[in-house]
Amino acid sequence: MAGAIEVRASGAKFRFVVLNRNGDKLVQSSPFDDKASAKRAATSLLKAVSGAPIVDATKPAAPAPKAESAPKARTAPKARTAPKTAARRPAKRR
Repeated sequence: MAGAIEVRASGAKFRFVVLNRNGDKLVQSSPFDDKASAKRAATSLLKAVSGAPIVDATKPAAPAPKAESAPKARTAPKARTAPKTAARRPAKRR
């Protein structure tokens, strides 16, 4: 948990820094042109992080679950045939 988010000035630019409870720097933003922009970005970060789930973006997204449809009507079972294997080849004709 972060201790504070500070808006700092560096030259003519502003940036925000996330500090832990001990005052150590955890995250530092890129520079913003004005102080209001830095504050808005820090506020957006705070809103996004509070209560947000942690998502592993390194793995591909899971497929969306399929919507449940109406139950299908039962049909007569199909006749079973002999399984086809790779070793089975058609007979040669002479």
